[in-house]
Amino acid sequence: MFSVRRGNGPSPGAVLIVALVWLAVPVLSAGAAAQDALVAQGKQLFEQKCSGCHGLGSGDRPTGPDLAGITEKAEPDWLARFIREPDKVIASGDPTATALLAKFHLAMPNLGLSAAEVDALLAYLSAPKVHASSEAPVPASAGTGGDAARGEALFIGAVAMTNGGAPCLGCHGLGGHGLGGADLGMAGGASYGPDLTTMYRDFGADGVASTLADLSFPSMTPIFAKHPLTEQEQADLGAFLARVDAAAAPQIVAPLAWQVGIVVVAFFALLAVLGWRRLQGVRLPLLEQVKKQGGHRA
Repeated sequence: MFSVRRGNGPSPGAVLIVALVWLAVPVLSAGAAAQDALVAQGKQLFEQKCSGCHGLGSGDRPTGPDLAGITEKAEPDWLARFIREPDKVIASGDPTATALLAKFHLAMPNLGLSAAEVDALLAYLSAPKVHASSEAPVPASAGTGGDAARGEALFIGAVAMTNGGAPCLGCHGLGGHGLGGADLGMAGGASYGPDLTTMYRDFGADGVASTLADLSFPSMTPIFAKHPLTEQEQADLGAFLARVDAAAAPQIVAPLAWQVGIVVVAFFALLAVLGWRRLQGVRLPLLEQVKKQGGHRA
């Protein structure tokens, strides 16, 4: 009688599984590499286009909501549509977009992003390290490597921008910060754009740097598209804004209130004096007439 011994080698099923895994590894690696590249592209886009208004874990800013975990809070389709065409979504009366506009009083501009760029941004915003970000605000005292004194001169227009851009003071104030000596007094700048006193605290060093480099806001694009700031000007302005924020300059509300109060008191005092004189001028002749007619003094 013959007996058949089963070999001790791997079974055909095991060999098949190993082969499939071996073939799948390059495919999975390629997919992971492509996803990493997409996330990296999204990170770059975020820093260039979004970080000027939005943080990632540092809380809402005056210019827009924090976007950490946003891909789990909003519907993906809505989010993609809003990032690509925010102007159309807002114009449609979308309730979420309307609520954001009412909260931040600033409409998100259409950045002209392609569908592929939107996908890259969403890939970055949904990355675990971004979703769980605990980014801390950058201290206002942090420096930028620029010259704060020259940044102030650029801000107020005492030194012209290299490429012909307009001085910041033409549109932005600084909460009563004493700019350029007594000539500017307490005006602190124009109010066409937002006050920049706490810009460094609100945006952080990276956000300020990105904003000064890009200047992609709708009201600023026509001014700076052909007149961009140089890298040195960006650094100098950033250093100046950091110094302003760190100094925590007092607001002009209290002095202005005192001035208004003094003017109001003086105005009513003048009215009282003029009114009394007029009253006396009318009352005295009437009293004299009553006396002559034999009446009694009132």
